[in-house]
Amino acid sequence: MYIQNKRYYSLFGWVGFLISVGYFIGLITKPSIDVWYHELQRSALTPPNFIFPVAWTLLYGLLGVYAWILWNKLHNVDETLILKILYTVQLVLNWSWSPVFFIYHAIGVALFILIMMNIITLIMMKLSWNHFRQLSFLIIPYLMWIMFATYLNLYIWLYN
Repeated sequence: MYIQNKRYYSLFGWVGFLISVGYFIGLITKPSIDVWYHELQRSALTPPNFIFPVAWTLLYGLLGVYAWILWNKLHNVDETLILKILYTVQLVLNWSWSPVFFIYHAIGVALFILIMMNIITLIMMKLSWNHFRQLSFLIIPYLMWIMFATYLNLYIWLYN
């Protein structure tokens, strides 16, 4: 029973950590969102601002479950190491996007980051599909959101 509980504590740890980092990034980028971002020409499909923290909380939760399964349940599959590396790289890219876009206003660099995130996430889905399909399903909402974010970023890059 203790080992089972310990395993689930690590699940809450992954989810809590990712949501906390996302919250912190939101705090440091908020001043720029309140001023600079609102002055930009944005797509008519841009959601209202309150949607973003809700969406990212859910997505970071799914990414936390993904990481927990990857690090705690999958041990004897060749692709596990590759998936861990890809996951880590896309997460670093994910965390870098907001400061690059909102603080440094490097719209083109931010677009490149999103394109790389899309490519890496697609590779992660492909690798996990063959051996542990539930991981692929966990990141479908994330992939859909970053594809949408790529469109929004592209629109801003083209029209500003």
